Amino acid sequence: MSGIFGIYSKKDCIDDLIWGTSYLQHRGQKYCGWAVVNDNKMVYDHHKGKLREKVNFDQIKSIKGRLGIGVVSSGDRQPVSELSKYGEFLLAYDGNVMSAGELKEDLLQEGHSFTGHYDPTYIPDVVLIGKILALNGPIDGIEQLSERMDGDYSLVFLTKEGVVAARGWGRKPLILGRSEDCYVVSSESCAFPNLGIEIERDVKPGEILLINENGFDTLKQLDLKPVKYGSFEWVYTANSASIIDGVSVEEFRNKIGAILAERYPVDADLVSEIPNSGIGYAIGYANVSGIPHVRIFVKYDYADRSFTQATAQEREVEAKRKLIPLPSLIKGKRIVITDDSIVRGTQTRESHVPRLKSAGALEVHARIGCPLLRDKCGYGKTTKKKEEILFVRMGMSKEDDVKKYLGLDSVGFALPEDLVSASGKSLKELCLSCWGIK
Repeated sequence: MSGIFGIYSKKDCIDDLIWGTSYLQHRGQKYCGWAVVNDNKMVYDHHKGKLREKVNFDQIKSIKGRLGIGVVSSGDRQPVSELSKYGEFLLAYDGNVMSAGELKEDLLQEGHSFTGHYDPTYIPDVVLIGKILALNGPIDGIEQLSERMDGDYSLVFLTKEGVVAARGWGRKPLILGRSEDCYVVSSESCAFPNLGIEIERDVKPGEILLINENGFDTLKQLDLKPVKYGSFEWVYTANSASIIDGVSVEEFRNKIGAILAERYPVDADLVSEIPNSGIGYAIGYANVSGIPHVRIFVKYDYADRSFTQATAQEREVEAKRKLIPLPSLIKGKRIVITDDSIVRGTQTRESHVPRLKSAGALEVHARIGCPLLRDKCGYGKTTKKKEEILFVRMGMSKEDDVKKYLGLDSVGFALPEDLVSASGKSLKELCLSCWGIK
């Protein structure tokens, strides 16, 4: 999972590039990087860690350039550089190539090689994609990628002529924006308001664009089918300030919370959330139920997102570190707690519910903003194995089993039709594979 950003500016772009990319930090905290065309030369840098912690702001003041890309990633180092007969470019992408192993073997059998990696058997997706683009050129390369891969993607790559942006089948968001001084493309629109950028439109699934001094120029529209929008973007991944494919993330979560209040009423003293992604659901639930919304967990400002950590141990450590309970507001209360999803169930069972009960909560009722997950995600999330999913791992047969295992007094999940209602999309347009719906 990554956040990608590209810009053409009438003035030096480096400040807007760094800040625009940093607004996507929630999409990945493991690696960060940026690239700029500076005096007709490619200048780039990447680091392990978060963007604002790694960028030397005094040093980048000397970088002059109007074209640039930025990336934050929970996977591998980006951007990657390529030099081919089509010229030099730097690539950043968001997504997952499920067929990466087969694609790597195909390229090797075709006579291509990979260098510069400590483990020659492991080739990151972004390197595979870069190789295909280098061999075939920008437009034909993206078309070749779409024909040869299983998975989904959004990508940007920097050339001396402009920023090329492309979107796959729709699961990975990509949006265009503009101001008086610049044209930009971003994984999410939350990068726009504080930079004075207005939303232009979403990049269409299958669209390939060039962004430069002429604005947005569609180079080709691929006929990719079926188009599937990433439901989990609205449920969890995206920042609540973003608009994804015309749908406000905050309003989506408010609507789901309202639906949950109507379907799963309960006598309770307060509604609270697992911050941050659970906030919108709690507000919607409280507004409809009339139960007061009270914050009983404070998120530690310097903690990362626990779901996006690479290993189970890292996820558990981050989950315990990031939330600070408020015992005086918990003791003696019947609590409705909202969260975006229950994936592995570890945090709920070993951290959230025990901490509430030990602080004196009389009852804990969970209301979850999406259906109970039943399968892995092959499109760029951290649940790559079906066996990681709680419902599968524990051999459960019904949702009531989840309630008992997690120590809850009751649990209620949103349904697929609720995602349809809240998003305004049709059922066939939504990617629901992680809920067992193909």
